[in-house]
This record gives sequence, structure tokens and C-alpha cells, in this order.
Amino acid sequence: MAARTYTSVEDIQGPTFTCPRCDRVYPYPIDHGRAVRCECGWWYTNLGHGRIVEEFRPRIGGAKTSGPEKAAD
Repeated sequence: MAARTYTSVEDIQGPTFTCPRCDRVYPYPIDHGRAVRCECGWWYTNLGHGRIVEEFRPRIGGAKTSGPEKAAD
């Protein structure tokens, strides 16, 4: 079963991106556009040509502002 979100979001038109950690579905991040923030705390940025980088930014305590970081394997 897909995760539930309690944020009021309209139906997604066009390509979608699914968070690999919690299965929430978002509009696909556009090339060099703003990052998609998942409710589980991960951010996904499209660096161009579909190259998605992920970064964990905790809600409490902040995160580095130096840019996207590779996720730990």
C-alpha cells in the first residue's frame, strides 16, 4: 500500500517521481529546477537530463547549505 500524505495536493499531471523510501508520489523534478521535498525528509534535485541526486535534510537542526549530497548506501 502506498504511503498516505495529509498535504492537500492536486492530482499530478505529467511524469511522476516516487520516493524510493516511502513510496509517496510527486511531480517529476524539472531539469535544474527546485528540489522536490518528500515528507520523509529526503530532497530530490534534478541536475539535468534526469540525473537525480538525493539529500537528507532533517527538519530539526537544519542541514548543510553547500548543495546536494550523495545519499549513504
